[in-house]
Amino acid sequence: MRLTFSRGPAWIVARMSGELDLSSAADFREKVDLELRRAGVPNLILSLRGLDFVDSTGLGSVLGRHRQVTSSGGKLILTDIPPKVMSMIEMAGLASVLSIARTQEEALRFLDSGQYRLPGGVSQ
Repeated sequence: MRLTFSRGPAWIVARMSGELDLSSAADFREKVDLELRRAGVPNLILSLRGLDFVDSTGLGSVLGRHRQVTSSGGKLILTDIPPKVMSMIEMAGLASVLSIARTQEEALRFLDSGQYRLPGGVSQ
């Protein structure tokens, strides 16, 4: 799994590629947590465009970041989700728990607007 970050005034975008599974979940957790501490921002956007595969351990690490971010008053939004990965999210029942935007730009507009609900998404 590869992970790159970009920052804004109140958010971090983490772009993922490869596989998020048992062998990479701990690395994902550590890198995202470190970047959130460094940036000191409340919101996290996970762009999954390059993600080829996710297993239950990987989904658990995403859910853990969701809990961490929301407990601090922020929002976590998944974007650019490949159909195969979306199927795993839906099968795990997480589509009703996690906020999902079609694109990174849509997620940023949502965060900038201060709205409570993503269009077609889940209230958080």
